[in-house]
Amino acid sequence: MGLSVVQLGAVVRWLQRRAGRRPYELHPPADESGLTRRGLLAGAAAAGVAGAVSAGTPAASGASRAKTSSIKTTSTTLPRRFDVIVVGAGLAGLTAANAIQAAGRSVLVLEARERVGGRNLDLPLAPGKVLEMGGEWAGPGQDQVLALAQSLGIETFETYSAGSNLYYHGGQAQTYTGTIPPANPASLAELEVIITELNEMAAGVQPSAPWAAAKASEYDIQTVRAWIESQAHTAEARQLAELAVRAVYGEDAGQISLLDLLAAIAGVGGNFETLIGEAQSLRFVGGPQQMSVALAGRLTYPVQLSSPVRRIDRKEPLVLHTEGAAFRAKRAILTPPKPVTARIEFRPELPPAYSQYLQRQPNGATIKIQAVYPTPFWRANGLSGAVVSDTGPIEVVYDNSPADGSPGVLVGFAEGNVSRALFALSAEQRRSAVLESLARYFGSAALTPTGYADMVWASEAFTLGAYGSFNPPGVLTSLGQSVDGPAGTLWLAGADYSPEWPGYMEGAIRSGAAVAQQVLATL
Repeated sequence: MGLSVVQLGAVVRWLQRRAGRRPYELHPPADESGLTRRGLLAGAAAAGVAGAVSAGTPAASGASRAKTSSIKTTSTTLPRRFDVIVVGAGLAGLTAANAIQAAGRSVLVLEARERVGGRNLDLPLAPGKVLEMGGEWAGPGQDQVLALAQSLGIETFETYSAGSNLYYHGGQAQTYTGTIPPANPASLAELEVIITELNEMAAGVQPSAPWAAAKASEYDIQTVRAWIESQAHTAEARQLAELAVRAVYGEDAGQISLLDLLAAIAGVGGNFETLIGEAQSLRFVGGPQQMSVALAGRLTYPVQLSSPVRRIDRKEPLVLHTEGAAFRAKRAILTPPKPVTARIEFRPELPPAYSQYLQRQPNGATIKIQAVYPTPFWRANGLSGAVVSDTGPIEVVYDNSPADGSPGVLVGFAEGNVSRALFALSAEQRRSAVLESLARYFGSAALTPTGYADMVWASEAFTLGAYGSFNPPGVLTSLGQSVDGPAGTLWLAGADYSPEWPGYMEGAIRSGAAVAQQVLATL
């Protein structure tokens, strides 16, 4: 059944909101005054790292140290043997650890960073207000993350969407209201065909076993781009469809297996409309990182921060080596991003299928930027702050102001090869390119923010990329089934592994909870 006109318009609304899938690394603004140094970096200054920021060191660890100040610090009397060790203090790892502890088993969490939260990172903006530099949004169907927030007393608010949106195409900006962009009718018709076909194909794919689909080999051998080109004849339809894919993965459509995309659609209920509608409709007052802080605070044994696992001896019991310490466990759960897990040394090596699989799981590339202004000036001009553009470096923008609208914040994204083109620029050059892009949409007022931050997660050693990993063509059908389960006494968990809501905070929580139960069943 074809999509309605309103459903078609949801594509652009989704593109405007998409990116709450995951994280990025902070690069300090140029020599700015006001909020840039006094507000955004207040947490870093409080932690004594203001000098490091001015020297060009990523501020993420310092700024977030204040967020984890309530977490117990390393104890000299910490045991060296546990029932379970969890690697990674993001939502997946901390969900798993809490479930294991609740079952009466001893558990320790080892975290490489100086903070908890993984790919959630919130920078202080004002009392009770933050800049969400990583995962940010939730929406209908994401029951577990919303339930967790409610249980912790964390309120949500709606992503701002009032006013006219901007559609920038072919060097021309057009405003529109409602959900239908002023695209060429032929392009919209082709986009309808693309979305309908994706939904129909996804109906035949099990998210937990995509390799078992009747047409798995046919889907897995082609890239998403190749498939889009076979369906769309207008350049505009192809551009919109590929922009949608970049927003999902932080990667260009030419790198991603069609089967991977179909599994992702199946993992949110089998309807692409779920993603392009309201999946990013809600934000968390005070930011989502506080959920990880709260979960860490519940653990009997303190999260071991600044403790990257360098080697795992796969014997009985397991021995996990950090720098200067070794811990033993009956079982272990590994929750870092797949490219990070691949860097761990295993003795003996993981089974060949696991090793090959992890080597073939790249992360996308995304730069998330936040520009802060005294007020959301675009609202006074009748604009929602939402932009979809075919011109980089910032192709997707929207209003990311706090719930009360003060200060004004624009958030934007450069993704895939567009973001990689910015890697070679200095922080100042990148900032200038970003602000010029915003000025193209909102006028000269966008050139002079009072605060600015961007996150380049590809340069963050314990993330190495965008929201999550993806499967290039051929990987799912050749290796997927072989890694569908533990490697001896090692389990893999995280948003990247979740068949439901993969890459979202929701997926991280579901994966952590499910794997915890699998582990407990073996103890």
